[in-house]
Amino acid sequence: MNKNIIISFSITILLLLVLGAVSIVKMMELSELTQKLYKHPFTVTNATKTIETNLVSMHRYMKDVALAKSMEDIQQAVVKVNQNEVEVYKKFDIVFDRYLGDKKDIQMSYDAFVNWKPIRDEVIELMKNGKGDEAAQITKGKGARHVEDLNKQVEKMVDYANNKAIYFKEHALQNEIKSIGLILGVLAIILIIVITVLIVLVRGLSSNAKKLKEHFHLIDQNIMSASSDKNCKVVEASNALSRHLSLTKPELLSKEENYLISDCSEELQDEIKRTLQSGQEWEGEISKLDSRNVLQWLHVNITPKFDSEYNIIGYTNILHDISSKKKIEEISRVDGLTNLYNRRFFDETFAKTIKIANRQESLLVFVMMDIDHFKSYNDTYGHQDGDKALKRIALVLKKVLKRPDDYSFRLGGEEFGMLYMVKNEDDALKIAQKTRETIEALKIPHSGNSASAFVTMSMGVYVIHPDDDSSVEEIYVKSDEALYEAKQGGRNRVVKV
Repeated sequence: MNKNIIISFSITILLLLVLGAVSIVKMMELSELTQKLYKHPFTVTNATKTIETNLVSMHRYMKDVALAKSMEDIQQAVVKVNQNEVEVYKKFDIVFDRYLGDKKDIQMSYDAFVNWKPIRDEVIELMKNGKGDEAAQITKGKGARHVEDLNKQVEKMVDYANNKAIYFKEHALQNEIKSIGLILGVLAIILIIVITVLIVLVRGLSSNAKKLKEHFHLIDQNIMSASSDKNCKVVEASNALSRHLSLTKPELLSKEENYLISDCSEELQDEIKRTLQSGQEWEGEISKLDSRNVLQWLHVNITPKFDSEYNIIGYTNILHDISSKKKIEEISRVDGLTNLYNRRFFDETFAKTIKIANRQESLLVFVMMDIDHFKSYNDTYGHQDGDKALKRIALVLKKVLKRPDDYSFRLGGEEFGMLYMVKNEDDALKIAQKTRETIEALKIPHSGNSASAFVTMSMGVYVIHPDDDSSVEEIYVKSDEALYEAKQGGRNRVVKV
């Protein structure tokens, strides 16, 4: 009997130790979660640090204004000041929402920032009026004093937020120590009833752990997110993102640096990198080919992660699928009758395409086209046949312009446009002439056409060289003039500016 009691007692003690150890581990896990939950004050610190950084930048750019030698230099510096000003107001919104200290500190800093603008505007206006000495005096005098006071108030907010974050962290660690001590004390004092308590506690903890795992599992399966190192190499990713890109998680983690933005244009990649390396958050839309080469559109929010000294150690990426939205946008850019791009898309694309061609040192050709005597055609054959003619002409444009960077547009009514890149001006005219000949070769009867027995088109061609500084409006007007000359010259012809 005594042996059985000793064995039972030993087993009970062993179970108590095991349960106690499990409880300690679980409490440590909960404490770790508590630490994570209380890290949000660093958001305020990051925001105020960003405010502080932007204030320094604004002050530096205001000095550039005061030292500017030309109106262009002034405008460039003012644009940079305004960009930083917008960012400061955004970060003030975050601070107002999450600041745990006296709101008067924020209001004082905010008011000081708002009151700085009239001083800046005065300096800018003096510089624009050629009063550089007065502007420099204000910048070095009351402007500098105001910025110094403003920086002190912002530093006060930074210190408070940082101290508050440290306090929460220390408080969480103290809770951990107290929890462990409490459990050990209870085990020492009430060994008999602690078994029941521990069973209930373990069950509760297991239930909470299960709920947490379920919660994290739902996030992992439904929210596209990734963590990357400071070189933008993905080191952790959700299953939702892996699935969306048709990759396994190991495949995604093995991808090269900058993989998530690798399908973006070089210009956009440079913009993203510059923004992130400055410690700022980047938000925008990117396109990405998945492993099946299907184009996916994503809205991305990339936030830098910092160490205790605010050095960038990595980035957090939150992504949302906007492919359906982009498809709707694509529909809104297409002419319903001809399925060519419409005037709206032309207006959005023209200037961008010129920049791309200049960067590639290619010639960009804009052709403005008009169906000859199309009103007469509609009057003679009816609008239904007129619509059929428009559709057949649209098919010709699509057939002639087949490269990814070729564009054809219906600009309105019987007016069409083409954009394509070539290596020389002979090719520019060859493509236009081929288009004109192919349209006439459709042999669509047109008894009211003075240039042919069939439907024809007149064309005005403008070749844009990399060193051409003409505006979009000027190019459009000159192309229209060339088109007018083609009509005046007998129609069914191509005229180059």
